[in-house]
Amino acid sequence: MFRITGKIKEIEDKIEGKKQEGAKLEIVGQKVPVFAAETVEIKAGEIKPINISKICLPKKTVLMPSAYIQHKLGNMVSLGEETPVPFEHERCLEYAIFVAVKEGTIKEGELVGTIVVLHAE
Repeated sequence: MFRITGKIKEIEDKIEGKKQEGAKLEIVGQKVPVFAAETVEIKAGEIKPINISKICLPKKTVLMPSAYIQHKLGNMVSLGEETPVPFEHERCLEYAIFVAVKEGTIKEGELVGTIVVLHAE
């Protein structure tokens, strides 16, 4: 029994040593909730734009929408504004593209997703 336990410990130590050798990536961003600015009826399988409470972003920011479903009816997959603005300028998000997995109503003020805002240079 000791031989097996000793061998397992030896393998675990080797694995731990390899973990320390890897590269480290650290990304720091601001988590921002996205709320519906209107009440919308939606059917399962439907992809629909939803007006959201305006979110203004400073210039040179990159967005990462959360892949985790935050609304019981589906998931927000992207965000946009009426007139797309280049990365180098301030932008204000006005709508979200929502993919429904269930039929129902998204009510004004409900959380439809979250984004992480990353500042870039």
